[in-house]
Amino acid sequence: MDYVEFALTVIEAEEGQFHWVLMEPVDADIDDELRYRPVDSSAQPYPTYAEALLFGSAAMRTRQGNLREALLQRQHQQQAAFRPSAMAA
Repeated sequence: MDYVEFALTVIEAEEGQFHWVLMEPVDADIDDELRYRPVDSSAQPYPTYAEALLFGSAAMRTRQGNLREALLQRQHQQQAAFRPSAMAA
């Protein structure tokens, strides 16, 4: 797996107060329907849509990088567990 899938949206909770919302896909009951659930959002509002989008993109890249690193570490641990020298010990 080279990446972890996320979606990013920006909502205007109140006039002039924009929040980014990071979401991950969930299984849909219908094949042609996309469903996502929120997994993170900005704690404070941003004054513009563009600013919220910029900071949301940074949060998405950070989260994707952290999850990718965790997946790679798990893969290396699993590979190490199946090496003959590890099984002989």
